[in-house]
Amino acid sequence: MNVIGVLVQTVPEREAEVATRLTEMPGVEIHAGTGDGRLVVTATDVGEHFASDSLMAMSLVPHVVATSLVYHAHEPEISEPEAGARAA
Repeated sequence: MNVIGVLVQTVPEREAEVATRLTEMPGVEIHAGTGDGRLVVTATDVGEHFASDSLMAMSLVPHVVATSLVYHAHEPEISEPEAGARAA
């Protein structure tokens, strides 16, 4: 699974509108808004929709001025232990 942290710069007067649009995207969460047009956002892979797709889509949202990738982590998927398998 990929996790990315993004700083999204918006037109200040449209920050709330942009935040609403971003939260409608799969795997996207808003963690902070500064009130002056900056949003702290994370995105994760969700099914066949990748975090990188979300990053590209964020830049296309109306009133977004810029997006900056500031963090990326890749964690392997954790699979469920098979039935009958003993925990170590």
